This record gives sequence, structure tokens and C-alpha cells, in this order.
Amino acid sequence: MSERKTNFSSSFEQLAGIEAIDKFVAAEFTPLPELSEEQNSVWLHLLVTLSFMQRNGHSCLPVKAIAGKTVFDEPTSGDEVNNGEQEKATRMGDENPTGNVVVKKGYTFPTLTVVIGTIKNALEAANVSPLFVYHTGRLYSRRYFQFEQEVAQQIHKRTRFTPLSDMASVNVKALWPAMFPTEASPHQDWQQIAVAKSLVQNFSVINGGPGTGKTYTVLRLLLALLASDESVNIVLAAPTGKAQQRMTESIVASIEGLKGAVNDTLLNRVPTQAVTLHRLLGLREHTIATRYNAHNPLALDVLIVDEASMVDLALMTRIMRALPAHAALYFIGDADQLPAVELGNVLEQLVESVHSPEGPSEKMLGAIPTFLRQHIATLCPHLPLLPVDENAKTWVHTLQASQRFKGQVAEVATAIQQGLAQKALAAIHSCSPDEKSNAQYANALKDGVYLWDEQLVSPTRLQRLAKESFLPIFEARDVKQALAQLNRVRWLTPVRRGSMGVEGLNTLVFDAIKHKISRREGSFYQGQPIMIVKNNHPQRLSNGEVGIIWPDDSGKLYAWFETQDGAIRHISLSRVPQFETVYAMTIHKSQGSEFNHVILLLPKPESEKAAGLFHRGLVYTGLTRAKEGCLIIANDSTFCAMIDQNDKRYSGLSDAINALSVDQ
Repeated sequence: MSERKTNFSSSFEQLAGIEAIDKFVAAEFTPLPELSEEQNSVWLHLLVTLSFMQRNGHSCLPVKAIAGKTVFDEPTSGDEVNNGEQEKATRMGDENPTGNVVVKKGYTFPTLTVVIGTIKNALEAANVSPLFVYHTGRLYSRRYFQFEQEVAQQIHKRTRFTPLSDMASVNVKALWPAMFPTEASPHQDWQQIAVAKSLVQNFSVINGGPGTGKTYTVLRLLLALLASDESVNIVLAAPTGKAQQRMTESIVASIEGLKGAVNDTLLNRVPTQAVTLHRLLGLREHTIATRYNAHNPLALDVLIVDEASMVDLALMTRIMRALPAHAALYFIGDADQLPAVELGNVLEQLVESVHSPEGPSEKMLGAIPTFLRQHIATLCPHLPLLPVDENAKTWVHTLQASQRFKGQVAEVATAIQQGLAQKALAAIHSCSPDEKSNAQYANALKDGVYLWDEQLVSPTRLQRLAKESFLPIFEARDVKQALAQLNRVRWLTPVRRGSMGVEGLNTLVFDAIKHKISRREGSFYQGQPIMIVKNNHPQRLSNGEVGIIWPDDSGKLYAWFETQDGAIRHISLSRVPQFETVYAMTIHKSQGSEFNHVILLLPKPESEKAAGLFHRGLVYTGLTRAKEGCLIIANDSTFCAMIDQNDKRYSGLSDAINALSVDQ
């Protein structure tokens, strides 16, 4: 047995891109006496692939994606690269200490029939069956299979129709004209439809891109919930500290827009202080246990979660476990943004479980059962009747009309969403090779979307851009103005290392502005933007919060942060938790933030492995952080290659939800 184990271990040397954890998982469960030597080889490589997939955000391994395919290989020069997402995901290169490329042959899986037979035989082993599951063509670790099933069951329970009481219906109908336009219209108002439908279901997803009116819709949902039940306990939450802060700011600003239209007493009851999901659940560092769970549920009636694309599968499971049985859960987000850093793509799967990849036909857009159409007609008699489909799933509301993003920005973002690289490129103001004059690079921070060819942008030009972007911080009169200037522009990049990564760009910017630094204290200096990278509850600071180093009236430097109510507070430099200087940040870290202008740097990937991580979700998320303008620095081929590549995570959550709907 030990000799067989040694032989199987040697096969790891042929696999490119795997890590120690992948080898460990496979070695723990091979060889199995229930399997032949050939089957043991298949099983070992299945476990390696499953571990690799989970590390890269997939909750499962669809066996059709790898049957008959070669994985973890490294093509030699001139070899043709196979098509397919799975092969792109698993073709990872490696280098030896001398820097010479080591060509690895990878592993070719046998036919689908052989792979499935191997899995079924392996699952008969006593040490395997408790830890792995094969279900609907997918191989899972049991933990993630159970998470998907649990989330699907909880969603299924909460999506049933619960009509408003007579009194609640009267109160909400009376409030409606103060919240929405109620003149007869031939055009559908999807914000009104989303609120009306969400009121009568205990689970809803409000999905939409930037400017589609998500905050507008959420505020009106809050008001309608409060009108229907004056004692309802509503909690607002978001995955990160920055997203939590943005949620609070957005709702507070939206409330101002309704003053004079909606009764002040009702407006004053709207909750505005959001909390991070980790703090809400009592999830502490270095543990998976939560204070609130099925045995100790949260004391709330409604939970509204913003930036839901950032919620991973494990966190979603913990949310569901902590919710009281009667509570409603509303997810708000953009399914086209980057998925969670951890495993899972929950929001995308929730949207996918309702909308087919082709989308509904024009005729059946927004189709609903008869009883729900009657409810909507009661609240919205001024809107066109929606088509009837008695089997329609009604708990995902994808907002259609853009409220903020218009014209060129909307055109580029939509083209990126659709994977239309040439259309996106055509919609962008480009800098052609014959426009190299300094004037071309002056006043780069302007409205619209512009593209500078990376090959034309020298370090000197980047330094000039850095000065335009960040010198206004150092010229600010006070800390409030400095914070405003900090939020005016941010540089975003997909990578951390290299000259076009976070570390290189932060160094470049510092060199461009360091002559303006007037006060220093240790490693801190006046005007330094910092981002907290680790939650610190004693200082009331969360991972992702951004502040600035600035003196008080006496000239002593402090770290200053905006509070949720728009005020500014400071802490001493000795109490600042783990942080990074943040002129530039990764696109992932920017989720939940908005800036007037974004400089989006998309360097050419340095390896095939890096290229596999560059995809349209990064471009879309980076672009849509900008409220007014975005300057993209990339060459056309890199830009188009990223848009062509879709980062599709494998999951069975959508199918699990649909299976329960069929069984109902």
C-alpha cells in the first residue's frame, strides 16, 4: 500500500499550478482498497481538481467539465491552447528556482462514464462517504453541498406569498403617491414593481447595475414596510465596513429628497445606521462560530443586505441560520460585479435561478401569477398590467431603467456586461498613437470614459497624472476638505505587485507628491490616505474603511475617519490598526465604494496564470466605481481579452433552488 501511495504522490510532479493543500487533500484519501489502480489514479486527480476549484471560488466540480480533458498541463511554445473555461482555469504554470519554465504534462481524465463510475465506487469507502458528495453531476466536499442545500431550503421557505393585512394595505396605498409618480403611464416602472412584490414575500433580491435606482427602491421599501407595520424592527447590513458606510450615506441622502413629500414622523423612523454582517452575526476572528445562529436567532423582523455580490456561500448560510423563522431577508446588489473573495457566487446564482441565460422574452418580461398581479394592480393601478405566468418565480427584481449612469458611461458598462469587447472599445474616447503631445494628457480627470494606450504612458506621464489626482489633498484647507479630495479620485488595478500593481503605483504616487509633505510623525505624514485592512472593534474600524492623516488645530497628527452620520472623528496614530497607504487599491477592495473619478489601470498579464484571473467582472466593477468619469490605461488587446473572459464560478445553488420549486 505504501508503494502505491508513493507512486501516486509522484504524479503530483506532472501537475502545474497546484498547491500543498491540493496534494494534502488527495493524499489523505488515496489509495482506496475499493478501487483499482487505474481508478485510484482518477480519484486522486479528481480530489486535486476539486481542491483547486474550491480555492478558486467554485463550490463544486462538474464532472462533465473535466471528463476527457487535460488539466494542470503547461503547453510548450507553439502548442495550441484548448478552449473552455475549465481548461483555462486549470492550466497553471510553474517555474523552478532558476526561473526556467518546467513543462508539466498534466493529467487527462478518462471518459465521463469512467469518471462517474470511479466516483461512485470511491464514495462506498467508509472514510470517503462522510466527507464527499456526488449530486446532479457535481462532486462536492460535503460541507459546501450542505451549505447549498440549506440556503436553497431557507430561500424556498421564505418566497411564499403572504398578503398584506387590510389595514397595512390601506396605509401603504395611502403612502404610495408620496413615494412614486402615480400618473397613468404606458411604460413600466420597475422600482415600483420591485417594492410592491417585495412587500408580500419574505425573501427578495433587488438586482441592478449602477444608477438603476437600488437605493431609491430600498428607501421606498423601508417606508412601505414601516407603513404596513409601525412596530417592525428593520436592520441594515453590508459585508464590509466601507459598504456599510456607503449604505448609510446613500439612505441618508435619499431621505433628504423625500422631505416635504413624506410625513416627517415616518421619515424619522427609517433606519439609517448600517452594520457589518460579521458584527451583526457575532462572527469573530479565527473562528467559524457565530454568536447568533439557529439556537440564538437575531432579534429582528427584516434584514436588508447591501452589496450582496460580496456575500460568500458560508456567510450566506450563517445569515440564514441566524434569521428568525418569521423574518424577511432582502438582498440588494449587482450580480455582474465581482463575486465574493471567498467561495461561492451567491447573488449570481440567486438571479440565475429565476432568469434564464437568454433572459425573458419582451412579451413575458416581469410575468407573475394572477394573485400577485391583483396585489400590484391595487397599489399601482396607473402602471401597465404585467403578463401572467402561474409558475413564475417572482422574488428577483432586476431594475431596468438607469437613474444615474447615462450616455457614454452606460453604453460602455452595458457592452462590458454583455461581453462585447469591440462595442465597448468603440464607445470609449481613445488616445491614438499620433496624439502623444503633453496637452493630450492634461486635465485627465473629466467626465466620460477614456482609454490611454498603456504603451504610450511613460512613468513621467503617470507622475503627472498622480499630481493631478492627489496634490489637491495636500492643498486642502482642513481635514474635511482633504477627505473630500481623497474621495474625488482613486486609482484601481487588478494586481498588487509590479509597476502597475498597488504596491508599485503607491510608490510612484508618493514620489510625485512627497515634495508637498509638510508634517511627519514616524511612518505617518500629513495628507497620507490609509485603508484599514483588519477589523478592530475597540477603535470602531472595519476592514476596508479609508481615512486620512491630518493635524488637529494644535498641529498634532491624527488619523481621521468619516462616521456614518457624516461627522468626522479622529484617533491617535498609536491606536491605528493594521493599514495600507491607499492612493491605489485593488479593484476587489474598491467594491462598495464610489468616487467622482477612477483611474483604471489594466496591465498586460505577466503569465498565463495571471491572464486567467483577468476577466470582464474586474473591468465592469472598476468602471462602475466612477460617478463622473473613468480613465482606463490599457492596450486594446488586454482590454478586449479581459472583456472576452467571463469568470463563471461553478455552483449547484441555482439548481437546488429550482429543484425545490418543482417539488412544491
